[in-house]
This record gives sequence, C-alpha cells and structure tokens, in this order.
Amino acid sequence: MSNISPEIGYLYINGLGDGTITLKDRVINWWWHRAGMELQHAHINWYDGNDLSSKLADIEHQVSAMLQSFGGVAIIGSSAGGSLAVNSFFKLRESNVCVISSHGRLAAGDFGDNQRNSLHQRAQLDTEEPSKSFFDSVQMAESEVIPGLSDSDKGRMLVLTQLADMVVPLNLMAIDDVQQHRSLAFGHSGGFVAHMIGDRDMIRKFATSCLLPTEG
Repeated sequence: MSNISPEIGYLYINGLGDGTITLKDRVINWWWHRAGMELQHAHINWYDGNDLSSKLADIEHQVSAMLQSFGGVAIIGSSAGGSLAVNSFFKLRESNVCVISSHGRLAAGDFGDNQRNSLHQRAQLDTEEPSKSFFDSVQMAESEVIPGLSDSDKGRMLVLTQLADMVVPLNLMAIDDVQQHRSLAFGHSGGFVAHMIGDRDMIRKFATSCLLPTEG
C-alpha cells in the first residue's frame, strides 16, 4: 500500500536542460518518496525552441491536473526553473498553490551581454542551442510578476539560497519581503543538493503551513 500523502503534490521544474530524468532526479524522487511526498517532474525542455507562453501553459496544465488529486500544490523551481515557477505561481495564485524558488535567477542584474554572469550569456543566446524562453522568463519575473506581488502572494513564497554561487549571483535570487532560507552549501550544484535533499522536510513544513494551514 502506498504511503503517498493525498494532501499536497509537489511539482518540480528543472533547470536548463532537455527535461529528461537524470540520476540525481531518481535519487531525489526516492528520497522524497521515503517521506511520503509526491514529487512530479515537469520535464521542461529549455532548448525545444518553444516560447515562454507555451511553457507557462504547460505548467498551468500540470498544476491544474494535480489539483484534481491533491488539496494543494507546491511548485518548486530549481535554477532556471525558479523564474518559471514564480511566473506560474503568479498566474495560478487564485488556486491553492505555493512556490519555492531554489537557487533560481529572478533578475537580470547589471551585466553587459558579454560578461559571464549576464543573463544573455547564461541563456546562451549567441550559441546554436539558445534558451530564449529562459531569458524571457527571468525578464517577466523581474519586470512584471515581482512588482505585482501582493503581501498575501509573498506569504506563499519561499526562496532557497546558499552561501555562494558562481552561476547565479545571490542578490539575483531574492525577492523583497519574501521568506528566505540560506543553506550551508557552496556552489550551484551544492545548492541543489542542499535544497532538494537537505531541505526536503523544511519545504514540506512550509507547503503545509501555506496550503493546509489548519494542519500546519
């Protein structure tokens, strides 16, 4: 008999890549399943050439389907998935959803296009495999979504960071007046492990307090 809880579903939005299940994804799924937590992979292909609106529609469809089975859904965006998670949450904020951005870039920052940490470079716009949808997602989060967040919206948001990250500058992960947790980890990969493995129970506690407040 399955020990998966029917109350909250967790949708995981991956970072840059083609959205296929990796070994680390299998390890995370196993770890979360041990705690009775249903973690569904969104399978976002950041290099498929489809625009941001199609990815937002995909996430909205997946969350809506999950809400048929769960009382609430926590949208977890990792790395490039952070801005997509935040943008999707904003579109779905009238539903029983919350969002966790894990070492995700939520602003472009003050970089020239040729600088290594620029959004232009991280989205690989000058390569044969660009991710224009990632570029547009960060811009949407910074210019449209974050300025439009209400205090109530911010109460259902959690930002996970770490001590240092050479891929996403720490100041570009934060949202004013949104709860933030900094893990004792270094590097982008270190943040991933800390957040998806070490912070699993904290994510559940946060999601429960947002989505099932009478049980939190």
